Amino acid sequence: MSIERFDRNIRFFGREGQEKLRGAHVSVVGVGGTGTHVVQQLAYLGVGKLSLIDDGHLKVTSRNRYIGSQPGDIAKGPLKVAIAARLVELAVDDVSVDEFPFSVISGPGFAAVLQSDYVFGCVDDDAIRLVLTQLCAAYRKPMFDVASDIEELEGKLRYGGRVCAAIDGDACPLCLGQIDMAEASLALADVAAREQRKRMYGVGLDDLDRAGPSVVSLNGVVSSLAVTEFMLQVTGIRRARRLLIYRGDLGKVLVSMDEPYADCFVCKGLWGSGTAAELEKKYLRKEDKGIA
Repeated sequence: MSIERFDRNIRFFGREGQEKLRGAHVSVVGVGGTGTHVVQQLAYLGVGKLSLIDDGHLKVTSRNRYIGSQPGDIAKGPLKVAIAARLVELAVDDVSVDEFPFSVISGPGFAAVLQSDYVFGCVDDDAIRLVLTQLCAAYRKPMFDVASDIEELEGKLRYGGRVCAAIDGDACPLCLGQIDMAEASLALADVAAREQRKRMYGVGLDDLDRAGPSVVSLNGVVSSLAVTEFMLQVTGIRRARRLLIYRGDLGKVLVSMDEPYADCFVCKGLWGSGTAAELEKKYLRKEDKGIA
């Protein structure tokens, strides 16, 4: 480890803190608008090993916010994990990067999460967020869930995002009200149930474009907040806040004082349960079971 390179870091949290970061293995699930910010900052911060998990490809409409994307990428249609890995390579030369071009809800995706020490969830789908929350809880993996948000409420534009830290089973995105269970449950429904809904309503989930607005600066703010909370937790400066809410429309970062649900099935029922949680059986395809 180059002491000179990390001199300004060490002046903040000491050499011991820098060594803790160097020894950390971090998985980033979703390397898109927020995920690429997170990956870049973790590399500069000095994290020793990164696992990048995402099965998506770069699209033209994504180039307004993907850190590290280049004009020539669109013609090649590269995987998001390849863009993020290249971003690390251009930034530093001493970080180990593993690419997992798979959904996190797959054997390789599950395995990558379980092999890491910390997890960043940078996804925009509550179904994936719910599965990742359960997986991290069952196997005691500290998770930092990151999301930006732009919406109109009562005729007023509200924009910003939030960071939720699920560290030791006392809170998670679900019991802090950051997962829409109705949406997540629908998306995770089995094929028969999905087909029945399609017959009833004439449209399936896959036919709906649920993507909302997203801009690079808002993504950057919430990603920086998340990496900062991670840094403070790992180096021992202080415990990560359970929930930070960035209100860009108000120019404020708020610390949520809401208490988590006392009977959260993730924190109270799944925490530390490991294989007994049977998440492989519940979520993985038959051919993937037994890989995680």
